Amino acid sequence: MKRTKAVAALLLCHPIRITPFAPKPGIKRTRFHGHGERFHLRYETDEVSAEADASSSHRRTFLNAAALLPLALTSSCAAADEPLSQLLLGKGSWIDNCDSSDSPVESAFVPPSFATYLARFLIRYDEGVSSWWRELVATYSLLTSREVRRREGRAFASFAESIRRGLGLFVVGNTTAVRGGALVGAEGARERYSVLLEILLEKYGGRDGAVRHIGLLFAMLPPSYQPVDALRLRFENTIDVDAQSALLPGSITIQRNSLPPNFTEDASSLLPKRYSSVYNTSIKSFQISPALQLYEIGINEEAGTTAISTIFGPLSSKPLTRTRLNLGRDYYTLLGISGGVGCALTHALVIPLDVVKTRMQTNPGEYEGVFDGALTIAREEGVSALLLGTQATLVGYLLYGISVYPAYAFFKMIIADHLLSPAFAVAHANDVALVAGAVASIVASLGLTPIEAARIRAVAEPQVYREKGLLGTLAVIGRENKALGWRNLYAGLPSLMTRQVIFGSVKFLAFERASEAIFAAWPGLRDATYTALGVSLVAGGFAGALSSVVSQPADSVLTYVTKQNAGENLGVFDGAKMMVQQDGVGSLFRGLGSRCVWAGCIIAGQFLLYDVFRGLFGITGDDLNQVFELVLLPR
Repeated sequence: MKRTKAVAALLLCHPIRITPFAPKPGIKRTRFHGHGERFHLRYETDEVSAEADASSSHRRTFLNAAALLPLALTSSCAAADEPLSQLLLGKGSWIDNCDSSDSPVESAFVPPSFATYLARFLIRYDEGVSSWWRELVATYSLLTSREVRRREGRAFASFAESIRRGLGLFVVGNTTAVRGGALVGAEGARERYSVLLEILLEKYGGRDGAVRHIGLLFAMLPPSYQPVDALRLRFENTIDVDAQSALLPGSITIQRNSLPPNFTEDASSLLPKRYSSVYNTSIKSFQISPALQLYEIGINEEAGTTAISTIFGPLSSKPLTRTRLNLGRDYYTLLGISGGVGCALTHALVIPLDVVKTRMQTNPGEYEGVFDGALTIAREEGVSALLLGTQATLVGYLLYGISVYPAYAFFKMIIADHLLSPAFAVAHANDVALVAGAVASIVASLGLTPIEAARIRAVAEPQVYREKGLLGTLAVIGRENKALGWRNLYAGLPSLMTRQVIFGSVKFLAFERASEAIFAAWPGLRDATYTALGVSLVAGGFAGALSSVVSQPADSVLTYVTKQNAGENLGVFDGAKMMVQQDGVGSLFRGLGSRCVWAGCIIAGQFLLYDVFRGLFGITGDDLNQVFELVLLPR
């Protein structure tokens, strides 16, 4: 059971994203039978904290280094569906986003207040839903109170919409016919709501106070949808009133002090005992007494979506969403291909700029700037000199992209979902991204270091290495120091790794936060593919320029260490010390301007092509999303 909870909490480590949903015809619907165990939820902070602590302790001991990779790549789908899939009301499941469609018209048969109050009812009385909600609240425990309210509100709103859509499909079932775009069948809707009443009473009627809340729930339906006969039969103690003695719905505006002080903050809170469901003989329907104004006000959510504000909480226009859990080797393979092609192509386009940057670092003072360096090299050595190191560049950064992008995604998942508690991972999302980027850069540096050494040699001393090619240059470097042998190819590993760790971690973090900031400011940019790719381009350019600034000293030391022909195995600090002693602190920042332009162009292109290829392969964020679907069937 603990392992089930650990895997089920995967979606809670990330901000909930909202995506369109509507089940398509032909989805398998399974009939449910029997009664669940009695369960009464008392929503208390101590219980949430205790469960969060237990979950945190379990995750810290759950994985060991030997089992890390296979366990992460073979997560169980059955365990991943817990606990929402265990709700008693119907069959809950997560379906791929590609199998869903935009807002179904069936939801019009379910009033927003009915959906939001039923969502609260399930959080209070349904064991699966209450377990999910407790875990969700626990993951936000380290955030600020304002951020907690924002995230809980979005989660509740999208969960309520999932419930509303499931109810809509259930109610419409045999009651509507779509002819000429019109929906008909209010009488049939009453019949289906009558069946829903029986289901709710059967599943939850034996729990403390549940019957009263079921009566209140059905009093929120329009009179034409209310199963009045079934309600009067089931609620024998219902009070009959007339229009003169009853407070008709909407006759007064609810005041803030009419509900408990924590009603808004606590999603498990329901209407207090002073509210009851009464039958009005004049209008021949049920209503709530004292009356509540069940207002419905349209509001805007983040990411350009809309929502409806009700007295019981918000109702989103999009259902509950999570990232698919069973991401296997194919997913990481496609990420590697996307990243490798993107890196190789973008680095190939800026090879002349890379040549100038390297020359400015290996021959300080020889060029006045980037353009002067390019013109001088082309004039003295020919235009082909601006393409020095092309072979090494293509091979090196193909390997780099193949390794760094899937490694970042993999280690980010491992750190957030398995090594840290959900609450800590959510509160320190930036730190998780930095660490994942750093680890991925270390992995990628192991393959890039020898290739980068050969590239720098080819650019700095073309008269020696141009004719040898990549393999010949690698062979020469490997024979230079007999004591070190092939290890001489990794003489620049400390400085390159330092540069790549700084650059890679800042690059991924800056890109993600810049993209979020742009989409938050202009949500409409998500609507079209070309505008979304434009955001990737701009955010990538910013990430590349920022990363180049913070990693420039390490890049200068790498070039200095690699250039040494004596085979000295200089470390980062030794190389930096020698550079400062020879040419001052300014030597650590040689070529910063050209590198900012170079990195900005490269990283912008990388993320652009990375997203393009991910779209072609069907592994974008939307492709990997799943939406929560509720299916109800009569007994």
